[in-house]
Amino acid sequence: MKRFQFPLDRVRRWRQEQAALEEVQLQRWYAQLAALDEERTRAEDERAASERKVLGQASVQADELQALDAYRRHVRSRIGGIERRRGEVTAGIEKQRQLLMEARRRAELLERLKTRMFQAWRAAADREEETLAGELYLAKWRPRVQSAPRS
Repeated sequence: MKRFQFPLDRVRRWRQEQAALEEVQLQRWYAQLAALDEERTRAEDERAASERKVLGQASVQADELQALDAYRRHVRSRIGGIERRRGEVTAGIEKQRQLLMEARRRAELLERLKTRMFQAWRAAADREEETLAGELYLAKWRPRVQSAPRS
């Protein structure tokens, strides 16, 4: 019997590659989310450090308080922008997760089909091998017909 060959193997490999690409894209989305979280933390830490520096002085001038207030508003605005982008990235992550699940589902479908076809091929090969072994056994034990000597 000829060796097993899955007719949709190129499509199966292509779908696996697609799933891998979707996985990479999802990781990029997660990296963007982590970067935004870091940016927010950094902005909050800078704001807190500025407040400690200004408010920790023995005497504070009015213009320093105004500058601090302006900086607080700037940081709040910056954090608001970060939160908006974070919402967009979170939505992108959810969409990408759906795309990844669909790509994996399609790849898995072909994997299961390949497995089923291989099992059917294996069963047919086993039957063929068993039939051949049976025929060989019978051929070995079949009584030989000898012709009677002629007088």
